[in-house]
Order: sequence, then C-alpha cells, then structure tokens
Amino acid sequence: MVWAHVFYVLIAGLSLLNLTRIFVMLIASDVYDFKMILKQRHKKRAYKPMISVIIPAYNEETGVLRTVRSVLDNAYPNMQVIVVNDGSTDRTLAFLRAFQRKNPGTFSVINQTNAGKAAALNRAINRWAKGSLIMVLDADSILSPGSIAKMVNHFRDKRIIAAASNVKIIPTRKVLGIAQRFEYLISYRMKRALSMLNMEYIVGGVGSTFRKSALLRVGGYDTDTMTEDIDLTVKLIKKHGNKYYRIHYAADCVAYTEHVLNLRSLIRQRFRWKYGRFQTLLKNYKMLFSRSEKYDKRLTWYQLPYALFGEFILLIEPLLIGYILYVTLRFSDMSSLLSVYIIVTSFIFLLLLGEQTEKLYTKIILAALLPFAYFLMYILSLVEFIALFQSIKDSKKLNKNDAGQASWEHVERSGKPVTL
Repeated sequence: MVWAHVFYVLIAGLSLLNLTRIFVMLIASDVYDFKMILKQRHKKRAYKPMISVIIPAYNEETGVLRTVRSVLDNAYPNMQVIVVNDGSTDRTLAFLRAFQRKNPGTFSVINQTNAGKAAALNRAINRWAKGSLIMVLDADSILSPGSIAKMVNHFRDKRIIAAASNVKIIPTRKVLGIAQRFEYLISYRMKRALSMLNMEYIVGGVGSTFRKSALLRVGGYDTDTMTEDIDLTVKLIKKHGNKYYRIHYAADCVAYTEHVLNLRSLIRQRFRWKYGRFQTLLKNYKMLFSRSEKYDKRLTWYQLPYALFGEFILLIEPLLIGYILYVTLRFSDMSSLLSVYIIVTSFIFLLLLGEQTEKLYTKIILAALLPFAYFLMYILSLVEFIALFQSIKDSKKLNKNDAGQASWEHVERSGKPVTL
C-alpha cells in the first residue's frame, strides 16, 4: 500500500535524522566537558566581580525562605541579594521581613504593587542592582553551594553576555517527578552541546545570569510574552549577535527546582513554555534563515528552524507511534519497538554516565530506574502534545498580540526542606 510505504520512508528518514543529531550532540557535549577540564587546570588570578542576585516572588510563602537561604549559604564575598515581592497576597512578605530581622544586612526586600514578573525584574535591575553581573533566581528554586562563584568564573570570558545554570529536579519518589528528573537530565546535558556549537538561545529563569550592561542595552525584559526568559535571550542575540558575543551554559553551576506535582499543572506549565516560545519566534521571525553576518548560521539556519520542525514532529507523533504499533501487532514483530527502546535507554544511560555534576549514588539510583525511563518519556510526550494542541487552538491570538503577557506562573510546590 502506498500510504504504508510513505509512512515507512518518513519514519526511516526521521529516525536517521534523529540518530545523527543525537550522535553529534553527544560528541559536542563531551568536547564541552573536555574544554572545561582544561580551563580548570590553568591557574588564574582572583576574579570576584560584584553580582546582584534577584529573586522575584509572588505568593511564594512555601519556598521563598528556602531559596534565600540557599543563596546566602553560597557565601560569595561580593554579592548583593534582592528579593522583589510583587504584591503577594499570602504571607510571602511577612516571612521575608521576619527572616530579614533575624539576618540583618544580608539581603534586601523590595515591596511593590503587583505588576508581573518581568516588571518586577526590570525595576530591581534598573533601580537597585549594583553588580556588573545579574543572576535571576526563581523563588521556588535552590542554589547548590559554590554555584555563584562557579557561575561568575565563566564570565571571565568577556564575550559571554548570558549564561544558563544546570537545573536539576529535586530527588523524589513520585512517578511524575522521576519522569521530569530524567527529562531535565537529558535537556540540560544537551545544553552542553548547544553551547559548544553556539546554538543556545534559551537561558531559563532558574539561575540565569547576565552582564548588566548587556541587559541595559536591550532595555531589560519585555512584558508582552508569556516566557520572559526565552524572549530576553533571543532579544540579546538580536541586539548583540552571537558571532562574537556568546550565550553560554555553565554546567558546573547547579540549581534545583521541585517537580510539578500533577498532570494538570504540568500541562499548564508546558503550554506557557511552548506558547511563549512561539510568541518569541514570531516576534523575531526575521532571524530564521537570516543572512546577517552577526549571527552564527548554525543558530539561524538550523537550531531556530529545528525548534519549529520539532513541534511538527510532535504533532504527527501519534500517527508514527500508531504505525509502529500496527506493524508490531500485524506482523508479530517486536524488533522495531525493541530497537527504539534500546536506543533511547542507551542514550539516556550515556548521558547519565557523562554527567559530572551527579554524585555516584545518584547515578546508581537513576541507572536502576533506566528500564522505565522510555515509558516515562511517553507521559511527558503526551503532556507536550496536549500543550501543543492548546497552542495551535490559541494561535489566532498570536498576530493580535493579546495571547498572553509576562505574568506569574504558579504550579503547586511542596516547599519541604530538602537534602541533596
């Protein structure tokens, strides 16, 4: 049958493309690690510029003090810590004031009427931040000890104007949490490759760090997209280019965040991420396949278009999976399904093996869960598919610029004490 042949060719072609991409990304990730090891071996003079750590918060009573403590525990000698309370209606401000009284002079609290996350960050950057570097930390996340000093060290390279942290999911026994833990392991391991190949364009909100001068030149965060962090990164690239200036990934700067507790909240989160990226790409559509000399073609001719192509593949994924299952059942042949399972599981194992920021016992625990990782990824694929469907449903609003503004994303968090 013709349709069966078309599906076979499509699946074979996509599989080859994906395997090639995986191979290239694995090699580039290892090259990144090798370069970082070589840099660490060279003795360098002290480099401790002032960094302003900004923690925007709205109704974060469950975890904001945990976040502030993790920053203060870093004990970086030239640090300013600013918490912006954006008109919280819970006990966030009361908790911050009480903690401030017990720890005078260690951090500042700015209280303002609710204006949104982007506006809160812009106000802190423009009016209060004194550091030449700005780190933005979500109020439900945790910085690991020494992370600030490690992040600062990357900015010795004057070409780096923004850097993403290595974000991990706080260890959990919940199925949805374990799925997200594997997901973050994969995506952040791949950031090594994106940084190495100069294709990075997303510096997320957890531990994202910028040169203040670069932020001021672009006017800070925009308030007209749902994902202010992705929008800002692309805005920086659009202004400064990425031939000389670089968007970097600091793999040794480790931060932790809680997993989203339920499917409904996870779908809401992923819709926001996905739709926000569509907004950003639409705003900056001229960068796709741009011939401008200030852009690295690997970003504008491959990575940005691939972001859209990946969404198309996600859209037709149910058809592809359905065809594979049909062939498996029709011919009682498990080889295709087994091959995919082995490839995906082996890929995750190699990523886990090469992740230097994970402790040995953590690797052992995750390795024991690897046989289930393939099936856990399908849970997240379903979530992504639903989020994509919702994005397509709301696509008419994109051109009207009323699809969503930079506001607060709230998903349920436990705020429990954490032992990492």
